[in-house]
Amino acid sequence: MKSLFLKSKPCAVLLLLKDESQQWFPAKLARESHSSYVHTVNLLALLKKDGVATSEKKGKQRIFRLTDKGMEIAAALDALVKRCEGKPDEQKVEPPEPPIAPVVQHEELAKIEKKMEEGEK
Repeated sequence: MKSLFLKSKPCAVLLLLKDESQQWFPAKLARESHSSYVHTVNLLALLKKDGVATSEKKGKQRIFRLTDKGMEIAAALDALVKRCEGKPDEQKVEPPEPPIAPVVQHEELAKIEKKMEEGEK
């Protein structure tokens, strides 16, 4: 179900960037998200342009981080991914209510049976 709603590689990059315990540079993000380096760099440029991510240069490496806006988006995306990957028995589904059958009084039932018997004769 996840693949129906979400593009796997951009989703993976955004969720990886959510982990602030690591320094994320494009080559590492590409490797971890199973994406090409070029695709990852283009995606990071879009994220930076939209204010979802920022970057800073440390030596030869450019380190990417999520902005506050990006963290909110990543948290919502993470919740959606977990919901999509949930097992069917984990999701609480209420069974449908049984259809309500018309209540037929005893006298009415007797009349119907009598008419049926008369029709058979």
